[in-house]
Amino acid sequence: MQAAAELTIASPTVPQMDSSSVTGRLNTLMARVFGCRHADMSRPFSRDGRTYRSCLNCGAQRHFNLGNWEMQGSFYYGQPQLHQMPTA
Repeated sequence: MQAAAELTIASPTVPQMDSSSVTGRLNTLMARVFGCRHADMSRPFSRDGRTYRSCLNCGAQRHFNLGNWEMQGSFYYGQPQLHQMPTA
């Protein structure tokens, strides 16, 4: 007869969770439930005759006016449609 195998743990450790990882997970959960707040925006980019800023979290874009250095209009994903572009 063979003896039952015995499992031993040499140094049991409990993973430590720091407050930044808990906060990051909570922010991710809130963004999934309520949507992105677009708090982290990129610098302005100009491409194909339009200037915009992008959300670094979800990728949404918003028109940027270089004349008064402000964002205008609503957020959009991909190429803007005519009704999304603000009239100057």
